[in-house]
Amino acid sequence: MSLYSSLNLFFIKLFTMLVPRWLHAPFALFWGTLFYLLTPRQRRGMRANLRIVTGRRQVESLLIASYYKYARNWCDVMLMIQLRGSRLQALIGQRSSGKALDDALAKGSGAILVSPHFGNWELGGLGLADLGYKLHVMTFPEPDAKVNQQREQVRTERGIGVIYVDRHDTSPLAVIEAVNALRRNEIICLIGDRDGSSNTVQLDFFGQPTDIPVGAAYLAMATGAPVLPVFVPLLPDGRYATLMDEPIVFQGGHGHHRQSIKAGMEQLVAVFERYIRQYPDQWYNFFEFWADTSRKKRIADE
Repeated sequence: MSLYSSLNLFFIKLFTMLVPRWLHAPFALFWGTLFYLLTPRQRRGMRANLRIVTGRRQVESLLIASYYKYARNWCDVMLMIQLRGSRLQALIGQRSSGKALDDALAKGSGAILVSPHFGNWELGGLGLADLGYKLHVMTFPEPDAKVNQQREQVRTERGIGVIYVDRHDTSPLAVIEAVNALRRNEIICLIGDRDGSSNTVQLDFFGQPTDIPVGAAYLAMATGAPVLPVFVPLLPDGRYATLMDEPIVFQGGHGHHRQSIKAGMEQLVAVFERYIRQYPDQWYNFFEFWADTSRKKRIADE
C-alpha cells in the first residue's frame, strides 16, 4: 500500500477543507495507526532505521509516532496550500534567526537551503516564499504524475520555481539552471539525505557507510553560495519550528575540489545527525535506508 499517492492526498485535502485543524490530530492518529498495521514492508524498514539512529532495540513507540506525525504532516501540507499571509505563518510556532540567509543574500551570492526528509519541509519553502524570498526547489519528478502536477501548481502559484533533475544526468548542464538562479542572488532548496543519482560521496552516517548526494556541494563550489541546513519539526503544541543552522562554506582551489566537497559534506551530515537524533520519529524514510549494512545487523522482528 502506498503512503504517498494522488488518491491519498485528494482525500486528505478534502478532509482539511471540511474539518477544523484542531480535529486533525485524532484523524492523523487513526490513519497513522491504520497505515502502520497495513504496511509491513515500510514498517520493517522504518524500524530498522530507528534502531540504527537511536542505538536501541525497542523503538516501536517511536515507529508508531512516526506514522502519526507523518499523517499530521500531510494534513498540514494539504491545509497550508490553501493558506497565505498570517494564516500560513500562524502554523510556525518557533523561528530561528534568518540572519545567515539574509547575510548571504546581502553578499549577492544566493543561498542553498538543504534539508533531509525531515518534518514538514514543504512548509519551510512556502513560508519563505510568503515572506517575499525568491526561491527555487530542485527535485526529481514524482512517480505519480498527478502528485507531480499538483505540487508544481502550488509552488508556481506562490512564485516558487521548480527545477527538475534527471537522476541519470551527471553533466554540468544538469545544474546550470540552479547555478544561474544563485548568480541572480536567489535561493535554491533541495533535499540532501537520499541517494538518487550517481553524484554521491560515501560518508559515515550514523555509523554506517552511506552514499550521500553532493548536488548542494557542486552548486556551492560553482557559485560561492553558502549551504544552510534547515529543519521544520512538528512541536508538541501542534505548530512547527523553522530552524536554520550555521552556514557551511565550500572552498577549495584547483586540484582540491574533492577534498573540499568531502569536508563540507561531512559537516552537513553531522548537522543532519544532530537534528535527526533530537527528532528521530520525524525522519521520514519508510524503507530500509541502509539496506546493505542494516540487513546484516538487524535483529529479527519479534
